[in-house]
Amino acid sequence: MHMVELADRTAEAARKIRSLDDFEARLERAAGRVDELTGRPEAALVIYEAALMKSGRPREEIRRLVDRFRETFADEEEPLTIPRVSALMKVEGDEWFFGEKELRVLTGQLLGQFQHRVAQYNYLDERTVLRRWADSYDTRLFIRRRILDTEPVVGVTGAFDLELMQYLRVIAGGDTLVPTEGVARGLELLGFDRPSDGYETLAAAEQLALHLELPAPVVGEMLEELAREGGEGSLSGE
Repeated sequence: MHMVELADRTAEAARKIRSLDDFEARLERAAGRVDELTGRPEAALVIYEAALMKSGRPREEIRRLVDRFRETFADEEEPLTIPRVSALMKVEGDEWFFGEKELRVLTGQLLGQFQHRVAQYNYLDERTVLRRWADSYDTRLFIRRRILDTEPVVGVTGAFDLELMQYLRVIAGGDTLVPTEGVARGLELLGFDRPSDGYETLAAAEQLALHLELPAPVVGEMLEELAREGGEGSLSGE
């Protein structure tokens, strides 16, 4: 699509969203869902959750297991840092990985990659390092160029596709979104051409977020909600 035409469609899509009668309520619901997603204070458990998403199990089931891990090993004197969680996972059983050894290996790899990253920025706490990675120019560039598998922290493990990488970036606090089927459908309902793949979906949705001057994860949730409704009623007459 020509850049001028894309800009026009983005502006029109933003107008459609802002003119919804219940725009403020939708915005509040979406922000609440994002707060729930990004609320984990421990970087290690953010990484663990993203690794478990590789299982394909429902997000609620995964979050329950991560919460149980926190409840089991929480210690006021020993916070759940990346090194401590790594050490625990080396001696604990596969029940923390739905019985899948591959998930255990992957989690260990990811924790190791971020532990190395944290060591490079020893004046920053782990959560800040994780969020900065999620939002960094370099991380964005590897994704924009579609060379995800060469990204030096998560990409080199070879285990994450675009959706999983984006899920980790979102729950780490990055200003981005997960390019799901729902987001693609939401864009279509707003007048965009059907995105050809996740990279196109991501680019269009992030551009829309910029135009709306809203955080990208919030816009992602709003697009998901539009898709669930199928546009019935909410966008009629636009």
